[in-house]
Amino acid sequence: MDLLQMAILFWLPSIVIFFGLLEALIIPIISDNHSKVRRITVNGFIFLTTLLIMLTYKQVIEEPIVYEFGRVFGMGVFFKIDLLNYILMIFAGFIYMITGIYSLEDIKQKERERSFYFFFVITYVATIGTLMAGDLLSFFLFFEIMTFSSYGLMVHYRVEEALEAGNVYIYMGIIGGLSILSGIVLLAAYTQSYEWITLADKFSQLGLIKYIIGGLFIFGFGVKAGMVPFHFWLPQIYKEAPITINALSSGILTKVGAYGILRVATIIFSVDSVEASTGNIILWATSTNIGIAIIWLGIITMVVGVFLALLEGNIKKMLAYHSISQMGYVIMGIGVAAYLGYKGAMGFTGSIYHMINHGIFKALLFMVAGVVYLNTKELDMYRLGGLWKKMPFAALVALIAALGITGMPGFNGFASKSILHHGIIEAYEYGHPSFKYAELLFKLVSAGTVCSFLKFYGFIFFGKCPEKYEDIKPKYSKMAIAMGILAALVVLIGLRPSWLMDRLLVPAVLSFSYDPKFVGKYIVGMNFWNMKDIWGMVLVYGIGITIFIVGVKYHLFHKHLPSWLNAEKFIYRPVTKVCEDFPNVCVQRYEKPMILGDVFIYAILLTIILGVLIATGF
Repeated sequence: MDLLQMAILFWLPSIVIFFGLLEALIIPIISDNHSKVRRITVNGFIFLTTLLIMLTYKQVIEEPIVYEFGRVFGMGVFFKIDLLNYILMIFAGFIYMITGIYSLEDIKQKERERSFYFFFVITYVATIGTLMAGDLLSFFLFFEIMTFSSYGLMVHYRVEEALEAGNVYIYMGIIGGLSILSGIVLLAAYTQSYEWITLADKFSQLGLIKYIIGGLFIFGFGVKAGMVPFHFWLPQIYKEAPITINALSSGILTKVGAYGILRVATIIFSVDSVEASTGNIILWATSTNIGIAIIWLGIITMVVGVFLALLEGNIKKMLAYHSISQMGYVIMGIGVAAYLGYKGAMGFTGSIYHMINHGIFKALLFMVAGVVYLNTKELDMYRLGGLWKKMPFAALVALIAALGITGMPGFNGFASKSILHHGIIEAYEYGHPSFKYAELLFKLVSAGTVCSFLKFYGFIFFGKCPEKYEDIKPKYSKMAIAMGILAALVVLIGLRPSWLMDRLLVPAVLSFSYDPKFVGKYIVGMNFWNMKDIWGMVLVYGIGITIFIVGVKYHLFHKHLPSWLNAEKFIYRPVTKVCEDFPNVCVQRYEKPMILGDVFIYAILLTIILGVLIATGF
C-alpha cells in the first residue's frame, strides 16, 4: 500500500476539512488583481478532493470505510464511506466543479467575488462532510454549516429583495434544523444510538414515539428538499440568487435533504440483511407505514410543483417549481423503497438515479436561463422569442436538457423515470391497490412536465425575436464549456443508461437489505429499451402536447392561484409572526410591569431612607 492510499484510507475526512478551511482562509488574502489565482485554487481544490474520494472505489466496493476520531466533542465523531454516499459525494464534487467553471463568467461580472468563493468553499466542505458523516451528530453539524454558508451564497447580491428572500431561506433552514435535532435527541433517548444503522428491532417495540421521530426527520429534511408544503422558500430565493447558485442548489444541495430522508426511511427504520432474509413482517411494519406517508408526500410534491410551474412566466421561478416537482419523484421513490421493504430495491435505485439525472439537466437549464438573462436582461419568457438564431448553442443544449427532464427515450431522464414508474407500479401490485391512483398521477405529472417545457422552449427560442434583441451578440465561452459538459452527459447517460446501473447503483442496492434475487431478476441487466416503456412515454408526450395547445388557446398559463392556496401565508408567516411577537408580548405583559414595579419599590425605599437620614440628622 503506497503513501497516497494510506492517507486516503486513514485521513481522507481530515484532508478535505483541513485543506478546505485553509482554502477559505487564503481566499480573502488574495487581492483582486490576482482574482484568476483565486478561481484556479478553488476549482483545483474541489477537483483534487473529488479525485481522492474517487480513489476509494476499490475499498468501498468491498466494504464501507470508517474513519473514527474518538476525542472530538468528548463523544467522538466518525465518518463513513459506503456505496450510497460515495455516489453522491462524487456527484457533488462534479456539480461544484461545473458550477465553478460557469461562475468564472457569471460571478466575474458581479461584486463581492471574494465572499462568493469563500462561502462556495465552505459550502462544498459542509456538503461533503454531511454526506460522509457516519453519525447523526456529525451529520447535523455539517448540515447546519451547509445551510448557513449557502445562505451567504443565496444573498450574494445583498439587495433588499435578496435579503428578504434570504430571511425566508434561513428561517426555514433553522426550523428544519431544529426538527432534525429534536429527532436526533429522541432517537438517542430511546435507542442509545447516534449512528446511521438499522434500528427496526428496537423501534418495533416502541409505540407512537417511533412515528414522531420519523416525522421530525422527514419534516426537517423535507424542508431542505423543497417538499410540499414547505416548498415556498425555493422559488423565492431562486428568483433573487445568482444563477450559479441556482444551478448548485438544484444540482446537489436539495439532494442532501432527500439523502437524509433516504437514510432515515430505508436505513434507520429498515432491518439488516440477516433479519430481512427471515421476512419478519413486524420488523418491517414501521418502515411500511412511514413509506405510505412518504409516497403520498412525494406525489403531492410532484403535482403541486408542476402545476405551479405551468402558471409561472418568470424563467427562474418556473425552473424552481420544476425542482420541487422533480424532487417529488425522488421522494416518492424513497417512499416506495420504505413501503415495499425487502422488495423495495426499485424505489431505492430509482430515487438515487433520478437525483443524479435531475441534478444534471436542471443545473443545465438554470445555466441556459443565466445566459439568456445575461444577454437580454429579461426573465419573463413571454417577452422573449426567436433566440435560437441569436444563441444557437444555448438553444441546442436547452433542447437537450428539456428532452432530459421530460423523459424522452435516449436522454437521461427516461432511465430514472422508467425505474420510478416501475417502482410505483410494484407498490400497488405488491401492496395496496390505492397506489394505482398514485401511478396515474405520476403519468399526469410527466405530461405536465412535457407541456411546461414546450412552453419554456417555445416562448424563449421560437417565435418572433423582439426588435430590442435583434442586435445582441452573445459571448459566453466559459459558460458554454460548463453547459456543453452537462449536455453531453444528458445524452451519454441516456444512450448508455446501464453504465451507471452496473458500476454504481446495482452494487449500492445489493449492499443494503434488499432481496438479492429480486435485484438480480428485475434490476441487474434491466432492459430500458422495451416497447412498453417507450410507448408509455409516447402517450405522455401526446397528453403534454394536448395540454399545451389547449393552454395556449385559452390563455390558461396566465392564470393565478387563489390566495388561500398560498402555503407561505398559512405556514411560514404565522410561525414567524409568533416567533417575532412572542418576545414583544413577554416584554409588554411581564417585563415592563416588573420593571415599573421595581422602579416604584426603589422610589419608596429611597424615600424611606432619605426620611430616616433627615430624621436622624444625617
